[in-house]
Amino acid sequence: MKRTLILAVALAACAPGPDAGAPEALVAPDGTVDWNRYYTHDETNRIMEELARRHPELAEVRTIGTSFLGATLTLVAVTNRATGPAAEKPALYLDGGIHAQELTGSAVALYALAHLLNSYGKDPQVTALLDTRTFYVRPKFNPDGSDLVLREDQFLRSTVRPVDDDGDGIADNDPPVDLDGDGRILMMRVPDPDGPMRVSDEDPRIMVRRQSGDAGPFYRMVREGLDQNNDGIIANDGIGGLDMNRNYPRNWERQHIQSGAGDFPLSEPETYATVKFLNEHRNVGTIVHGHTSGGFVYRLPSAMDPREFDVHDEALVVHMGERYTESTGRPVIPSATHATERRYGTLIQWAYSDQGVIGWVPEYVPGPEAWVTDYDGDGTVTEAEWHRFNDEELGGRYFKAWTPFQHPQLGEVEIGGWHTKFWGQNPPREHLEPELELQLPWILWLAEQLPVVQVDDPRVTPLGDDRFQVEVTVRNAGYLPTNLTERGLVGDVRPDGTVRNQVVTPPLVILTATDAEVEDGTGRVRIPHLAGASPH
Repeated sequence: MKRTLILAVALAACAPGPDAGAPEALVAPDGTVDWNRYYTHDETNRIMEELARRHPELAEVRTIGTSFLGATLTLVAVTNRATGPAAEKPALYLDGGIHAQELTGSAVALYALAHLLNSYGKDPQVTALLDTRTFYVRPKFNPDGSDLVLREDQFLRSTVRPVDDDGDGIADNDPPVDLDGDGRILMMRVPDPDGPMRVSDEDPRIMVRRQSGDAGPFYRMVREGLDQNNDGIIANDGIGGLDMNRNYPRNWERQHIQSGAGDFPLSEPETYATVKFLNEHRNVGTIVHGHTSGGFVYRLPSAMDPREFDVHDEALVVHMGERYTESTGRPVIPSATHATERRYGTLIQWAYSDQGVIGWVPEYVPGPEAWVTDYDGDGTVTEAEWHRFNDEELGGRYFKAWTPFQHPQLGEVEIGGWHTKFWGQNPPREHLEPELELQLPWILWLAEQLPVVQVDDPRVTPLGDDRFQVEVTVRNAGYLPTNLTERGLVGDVRPDGTVRNQVVTPPLVILTATDAEVEDGTGRVRIPHLAGASPH
């Protein structure tokens, strides 16, 4: 859609950098990175800084805050600055790793960053995107939690802040213990006549549910650890319990309604930095909030009653989600499906309700079926096939045989099982890169759908007496409207029917001229929102 603006003017006689000393080891001379591993926060920062150093015209490393433990919250703004500043182009915000164990989300964001920078000038799609749009890429949303998971194999939901999970008045900070010292927190099978599990007849490494009439021995399965509070419970929930994706201000609820929400909205420095950044960068029109796992993408609505979701925005989100399924072969699921079954205080709900932005929560990695061979071709990958694949292709690295251990509180147990952190929730490092490659096309496609405001060259008509009329045509060449969503149009309705203070501010046209002054008005005109190619 286009609009023509007429202004009258009279001519008169009377505008953190990359660290050049960063180690070269993590980025090859050709700019490539080894994607068959997971990187710590420090390593990720080094990779971002080195890539930015190699592409100073495209990338700027920024610190947007500090974490609970004081780590830098790092983001890279990516665009061709020769065609305009990052803040003046429509933008896609991509992050990963808000949940500590969801390491694949961080890897996808870092992979996307490297692809954008290394492909500019070579890949026509990437080149066109960076000439006209901006990407804000933040691989390590939660550096404290991510590093704890990588370095100590600990379990935790999100932040490392101690939280009273069980309501006993004591902030829980007792992580599972690596009892056998093998560097992994696995499972214990504890002999128990009333236990719900038994050893499979097919493979003694596999545990199955007991059935009526089964002969023992029977077991209960408990994560490797100790009863650290002398309450009869093995500590197996990891450090903390606060969920930063329940800590956003829109539809936030307290602990008794939404567990893990925090003491108040934006209580965590990581979530506060996110909202502050997005509020200061209103050019962001799409959010990809990377999680793991499940092999699908959550869509809007999220922390709201689905019956209150605008029908036009519903149609738009459904349409855009269809492209995700076409690209990845994976389903799209509403984050909230019932009035009383929804999440509260999520990032994508805040972004939609308060900024009119469509956000997505891809849950990368469907599980072992993503990398394990279906040996019998029956369309289902069984745990027996997991073992065969792990044994034959990966040297058995991701399963530890059940090994007797004298537990100081439980007596004789066995420790072993799958290293689920890298066999299910995240892929084995040897099979990480295919997952990263799979996600990229849809992310780039989302950026292509953003509104793109274009202004034609001015048409100048002499009016006499050194007065001129300047006429310009403003159009939206993108798919999405400049208001992004119907929600973006919501504002205060004046008595004359006009709307002000809209969720998404309408475009502002500014007239500037050399050796001239504006005769009619201020030279600043707020025009109505411009429709894009979207029919929704």
